[in-house]
Amino acid sequence: MAANQKLSYTIPEAVAATGCTRTRLYGAIADGALRSIKDGRRRLIPAKALEEFIAKLERESAGRAA
Repeated sequence: MAANQKLSYTIPEAVAATGCTRTRLYGAIADGALRSIKDGRRRLIPAKALEEFIAKLERESAGRAA
């Protein structure tokens, strides 16, 4: 892991990192498609969970294009 790589992202950070909308991320969390951690009032998304979510979106997109 790179020294400056984050281990988790807040929702606004995840929106900026992925380009997905806030609504899309919260919907994915509610559907169980995106793992998250509750830290007090904040919701954090582990970096690995975000990577897995984007990879899943890529696979689904490739499946529709075929």
